[in-house]
Amino acid sequence: MKNESSDAEFFRSLSKEQLFSAFLNQVDFYVFFKDLNGKFVLCSASFARLLGYSSPSSIVGKELADLVAPSQAEKICAEERRIIRQRTPVVGLEEHVELLHSKSLSDDVWISTSIYPLIDTNGDVCGVWGISQDITSAKNTEQKLMQKNKQCDELNSKILQLSTIDEITGLYNRRYFESSIDRNMRLFSRVRGRGYSTGFSIILMDIDGFTDFCNKFGPLYRDVALKHMADVLRRCSRSSDDIFRVGNDEFAMILSDTNLEGAQTLSERIRESLARAPLIAEDKEILLTLSFGYSSYGDQLDSSEMIMQADQSLFDAKKQRKGRKTETNKQDPLN
Repeated sequence: MKNESSDAEFFRSLSKEQLFSAFLNQVDFYVFFKDLNGKFVLCSASFARLLGYSSPSSIVGKELADLVAPSQAEKICAEERRIIRQRTPVVGLEEHVELLHSKSLSDDVWISTSIYPLIDTNGDVCGVWGISQDITSAKNTEQKLMQKNKQCDELNSKILQLSTIDEITGLYNRRYFESSIDRNMRLFSRVRGRGYSTGFSIILMDIDGFTDFCNKFGPLYRDVALKHMADVLRRCSRSSDDIFRVGNDEFAMILSDTNLEGAQTLSERIRESLARAPLIAEDKEILLTLSFGYSSYGDQLDSSEMIMQADQSLFDAKKQRKGRKTETNKQDPLN
């Protein structure tokens, strides 16, 4: 009973207006009240200070467009009009606000606001009231974290690129070649399991006489020749084809939805393109040529089997080429 009497005495000594005024003057959160016309009728001292005014009375009668950037004011006021019409609050509305009269070092702040319909004693909506807090520090931390994550993503992407790209030609490297074959084998295995007969092929290519070329023109023209070959392969390929440099003078292609005949047709196109595009080395036109080996996806167990088949095909092609060259030299001793 003593406590109840003490509490009652305490509240009799202070009016509701005094209690409410003490609350508005001391609370750290930003509190405001607005009428149906969007004009401020009351606010906390902290809210006035945020907006660059010394006292809450300086805010009374103003509209939000007098205090923040017009485009931002219109967006918030539109939300307040909806609250008045529908009698439903909005909670935790986050806005980046440009203050027009702030005397702080930064005029840009992030505010989280909850806005509610203001109901009078007759049950009618007579305005809105809201409570806000400054979340600028948290947002800055969030943005810094996002920037760090972006930098990490870019770094990871760079690392991935470096691990899969040949630095001289810009083509994919051998490691990525092998993993791409395995990936294609899994893909086309599932497709065939659904009754489709589609598949893919690989081509292995070796620059003919490349060791002699390098011995004659040196390491500088070695890189020039590799880049030249990469450009020719790019021009001859489709957007769905992948191109790789898989060794010193070895290149490869993975041809999606392409059988062995299609791979051989593409090889002829590459030969013709090389014949039309000689490499210029020390003011001389050098016609680079390639030998080709093929393998099409069938019942191979993994990428190593497909590569082995294409390697054997390439070996046979180079053997035949050397045989033809030897026979030509026998017939023409001047060569």
